[in-house]
Amino acid sequence: MIELLTPIFKGEWAHFGEGLICREKAGSHAYLLADLLNEPETFDAILLRRARIYHVDDLRPVASIWLLKYVTLLVPPIAVAATVLLHGFPVRPQDISVVLDEDAAPVAFVIPHLGGSIAGLDPLRRYTPLIKEHLEPLIAHLSSRTQVPTKILWGNVARRLETLLTLAQQRDTFSPDTVQRAASDKAYLLEQRVWHGNKRNPMFGSKRQTVRMTEEEEVPVRLHRHCCLDYLLPKGSYCGLCPLSPEFRKRKERLHVSRR
Repeated sequence: MIELLTPIFKGEWAHFGEGLICREKAGSHAYLLADLLNEPETFDAILLRRARIYHVDDLRPVASIWLLKYVTLLVPPIAVAATVLLHGFPVRPQDISVVLDEDAAPVAFVIPHLGGSIAGLDPLRRYTPLIKEHLEPLIAHLSSRTQVPTKILWGNVARRLETLLTLAQQRDTFSPDTVQRAASDKAYLLEQRVWHGNKRNPMFGSKRQTVRMTEEEEVPVRLHRHCCLDYLLPKGSYCGLCPLSPEFRKRKERLHVSRR
């Protein structure tokens, strides 16, 4: 783990910080993101390798779950640095490499240097390297190559950002200023319909309110607005907040019938 992150990622948080590595050479199993975006055939080969692991032909769930693994590793260290430490790691496509295992799944990211301070910058400028320069072209590429809707891919990003920034708000060892900044960043990234320049926020409205039935009562629950498509893979499943889960689809159908 990068030494800068060790004061934050310890104990039950430790696993969140293990996906980012700083070293001069990325290694033989690493791919510079800029190269992947500029060489579609290489990226296609990676996704086809993943598809063979799952024994499926439909690349939509393959791409979605690949990206979910990707952002699960990438988002926590980058977001903690940007929000908690006010530090910017180099995550532009020309700077960062993704390391894949033998089955073409992301296992780590390599950066060539540590970047620098971003203290004093607003959320837009602190998160532009991650959101606009890194994830935006990656998601556009994945969608164009596999036909998976971009809203599903951005939903995968949103759920990881929400988890991390919510945990940061609840961390009692953080200063009040840090907790407030985590809340402000979460509101900007996930709850603001448009960003600077009237640009649509692709992660806005990533959750919707409904209820879960128990033996005693109806319990409010916020579902993901878009399913990650894991259920389309062999041995796939619905997560506890999946909008396509039979539990919630049956309730929606009952409500629809009752309103006729």
